[in-house]
Amino acid sequence: MSGGDRPVRIAHLSDTHLGYAYRGFLRTDPVSGRNQRSLDIEAAYEAAISDILTRDVDLVVHAGDVFHHTRPTWHALRCFIRQSRRLEEAGLRYIVIAGNHDTARLRTTGTAFSVLDLALPETMFVTGDEPQTIEFAELNLAVLAVPHGAVSGLLPVIPSPREEMRNLLVTHGMVPGLTVQGHHEPGEEVLSMTLLDAAFDYIALGHYHIAGRQGGNAWYSGATERMGWGDELVQPGYLLVTLGSPGDEPSVETVTLATRPMVTLHALSGDGRTARELTDLALDRALTLGKPEAMTRIELRDTPRPVRRETEAMLRRESPGVVWSLQVYAPASILSPATERPERSAMGDLRTLFAAFVAEQTGTEYDQDFAAAFLARGERALAEAEDAAEAIAASEDSAA
Repeated sequence: MSGGDRPVRIAHLSDTHLGYAYRGFLRTDPVSGRNQRSLDIEAAYEAAISDILTRDVDLVVHAGDVFHHTRPTWHALRCFIRQSRRLEEAGLRYIVIAGNHDTARLRTTGTAFSVLDLALPETMFVTGDEPQTIEFAELNLAVLAVPHGAVSGLLPVIPSPREEMRNLLVTHGMVPGLTVQGHHEPGEEVLSMTLLDAAFDYIALGHYHIAGRQGGNAWYSGATERMGWGDELVQPGYLLVTLGSPGDEPSVETVTLATRPMVTLHALSGDGRTARELTDLALDRALTLGKPEAMTRIELRDTPRPVRRETEAMLRRESPGVVWSLQVYAPASILSPATERPERSAMGDLRTLFAAFVAEQTGTEYDQDFAAAFLARGERALAEAEDAAEAIAASEDSAA
């Protein structure tokens, strides 16, 4: 059987979010002093690469959100380079597209991928505003890579699958009609149905953290680790895909990764109970779980704030050793047991106000040319300020 006729095995992963450090888990690694959750995220990517190297795959695709911030930390960059280099050293083809977390709002600021191009010369990065088709003649495979910048462009991407070849699409965004618990992210894009062409033998999706089929041959691989409590139901991992002859239905296998468990314990009522009683009950439920490495939380209902605060302080002191973390929350603290409260986008509000101000002045105080230049300059300044704020948030020193 020739190379172009034999089945092709593909490892599909996405949403590694290197550099993420949830502020709700302020635990540090005793050796490095770094935020432990950042280390967990890095360990998950390493575990995925280690597993892929045992699977005899022909191609690895990363469907976006490599990093959690457009300006990743040095630690995040080092982890990605070190682990991805293992794929290069094994002679594996690796295609990486940019997701919304990887794509700077102001394109002229550049991205980390311009440096990664130099550090990982054999890895194929598709991270700008244009789709790119990459052909592997020896595999009889054509890959259409559509990064976030192309999905969010003014013109829709019109796919053109190659005739008589196996066709793979890699992109990042939300499938139309997909119901998501909680809030939608800034910069999130809904994929065009035109893009989700049934002529593709497989569509590798990124962005949604729960793995699964989305109709036709489109699949989300899910995230390699859980982020905040909105990911409690996520089973971290990646997908192994086998493509037969062009037009054949793909075979898809879910590979799960061993990561830190995330569990919401059964709620407690604080009506008439002391902080000591609530603490003992919560610790008993955490102990019964039998997972000392788990991130846990428990809801205290009908509990006066002073009692809840005292319970929280006692659990902070006494829960280590029983579970990795135990958070206390009240019903008003979250939207639902599996979601997080969305953060207000102050920069988005400023952009709207600034654009409205310029529009108001156009034709009276400003002529059209000046208004256009002033608007562009102002939006650039706001984007730079947002990137700077994001970089500060990404600092692991403050996170730890």
